[in-house]
Amino acid sequence: MSRTSTARRRRWRILRRGDRGASPVELAIVSLGLLVLTFSVIQVGLVFYARSLAHVAATQAVNVARGYGATDEAGRQKAVAFLNRAGDGLRNPTITIRRTGTEVTVTVTGSAISVLPGLRFTVQQSAHGSVERVT
Repeated sequence: MSRTSTARRRRWRILRRGDRGASPVELAIVSLGLLVLTFSVIQVGLVFYARSLAHVAATQAVNVARGYGATDEAGRQKAVAFLNRAGDGLRNPTITIRRTGTEVTVTVTGSAISVLPGLRFTVQQSAHGSVERVT
């Protein structure tokens, strides 16, 4: 072998040594970003699920409370029964019923399950309908 080829190989080995161990560090940095992204996507799904539960509970409460001769308490019981069947998708639900002479409005407020530490996501959904009456 010639001296030139040996010197080239030696330089090549020295240059390659500088990158040793770089792949695990890069993987750790990229993996952290992917984990945050994954949990963020899951959190968005949980918030939309909680909004959906609140909306359905409000709609069911309005449908009962707007009936002829129905009370606000009947609507509240219907919403609570639905939320109990649905599970823990909506935490600490609060059901507010407002009635006028011609309309009923139900607002369901609660918080979504959080997978991101330290963050709380409050959801609020309303539904309203005309009170059934004799005309």
